[in-house]
Amino acid sequence: MIIGVVENMSNLFEASKRESAVDIVVNSIKQLLMERRLKPGDKLPNELEISEGLGVSRGSVREAMKILSAFGLVDIRVGNGTYVCETPGNELIDSLLFSFFVSNPDISNLYEFRKIFETDILQLVLEHYEENTVERKKLAENLEELKTLIDNGAAQSKITENDLNFHRLLGLACHNQIAARIYAFVMDFMQASITNTHKHQNGEYVYHTHMAVYEVIENRDRDRIDEVVDRTVEVWFKLQD
Repeated sequence: MIIGVVENMSNLFEASKRESAVDIVVNSIKQLLMERRLKPGDKLPNELEISEGLGVSRGSVREAMKILSAFGLVDIRVGNGTYVCETPGNELIDSLLFSFFVSNPDISNLYEFRKIFETDILQLVLEHYEENTVERKKLAENLEELKTLIDNGAAQSKITENDLNFHRLLGLACHNQIAARIYAFVMDFMQASITNTHKHQNGEYVYHTHMAVYEVIENRDRDRIDEVVDRTVEVWFKLQD
C-alpha cells in the first residue's frame, strides 16, 4: 500500500513543480484522498518516503502534516506514524470540497450537480418529514419574508441573502449532517452565480420556484420533485450569462 502511494506521489510531483514544497505535499495527499487511493484508517508513508517521493525536504513534509492535521484530514500519532482520519468531520468535508471548487469547475458541471444533489436533498426532506417540523416552519417564514422584500422593493442583496437562507434551511430539513454540510458549502460557493439570477428581476422568479419546492414538501409530493428541481436549476443556469 505504502509503495503504491509513494509511486502516486512521484507522478503528482511532475504536475506540481510550480507550487511551494508544502503545498505540493498538502495537495498531493488531498488528491489521493479524493481519488480514494488513500482511505480512512490508512497509514501514510513515513516522512522520508514522502520527502523522496515528492522531491521536497523533510521539513516541508512536517509542515504539511501539521496543516493536514488542522484540516482534520490526518491523525498524527507520535511514535506510530500518521493515518488518514477514520471519521470525516466538518473540517475534512470542507477541505475536500474547497480543493474541488478552487479548481473552477465548469458551470455545466455545477448545473448537473445541482440537479442530482437537490433532487436527493428533497427526497431526504420528505423521508424525514415527521422530524423536520421546525425547519418547515422556518421555510414558510422565509417565503413570507421574501414576499415582503419584493413588495417593498428591497435591495438585490437582501433578496439574495433570503435565497441562500432558503437553501440552507432545506439542507437542515434533510436531517443528514453530511448532506446538509455539503449543501451549505456548495450554496455558499455559488453565491455569486445565485446573485446573477437577481440582476434583472425583483425576486419574483425565486419566490415562485421556492414556493413550488415548499409545496412539494408540504404535500409530500414525490412525483413532482424532478419537475420542480429541473425548472429551478434550468432557470438559474440560463440566467448566468
